Amino acid sequence: MLFRSFSMSIERDVRRLIELGIDLGTKDAVKSTLEALGAETDYIEEIYLAFKNHLNQKEFAAVPTNQRAVFISHCLRNIAVCKAEMGEDGYVCKRCGGCDIDKIVGEAERLGYMFFIVPGGSMVFKLAEKYKPKACFGVACYFELEEAISKLTRAGIPIRAVPLSKTGCVNTKVDVERVIKALNI
Repeated sequence: MLFRSFSMSIERDVRRLIELGIDLGTKDAVKSTLEALGAETDYIEEIYLAFKNHLNQKEFAAVPTNQRAVFISHCLRNIAVCKAEMGEDGYVCKRCGGCDIDKIVGEAERLGYMFFIVPGGSMVFKLAEKYKPKACFGVACYFELEEAISKLTRAGIPIRAVPLSKTGCVNTKVDVERVIKALNI
């Protein structure tokens, strides 16, 4: 119940920002605006991501899935069983089923997405320049998502994302059903 009220609070704050028609391209701009409105800023990362996802939804959805790329943080790998090897374009998943990446990759493949398992946000932009997707989707921690969102937005590429539910750089977690639902937009 606490998560639901927290989520509703974020939704309310995002709706207020959008109704004001303010261009809030950076997390700092969102935070400053929320402070000026007297709104909660303790969850700025969640609010910023919800705001960017909402703003990019229509443009992202208009791009055919075969022209989209999904970037998955390598930290989701279960390193105890992972057989993925690092390649030129990130990790090459062997689809061993030992982690949630297998489920996400399976759905991305089914939908026709390009997909990459990357060690960080800087590699996302390099791969976007190389493969030229028309829209991007990310699964990572807030820090890496913010870096990728910033660079891809400047390049005119709509991005949507789902943050990790358990962070830490190794054996992290994500709500796979949320990712799958978002990939299907």
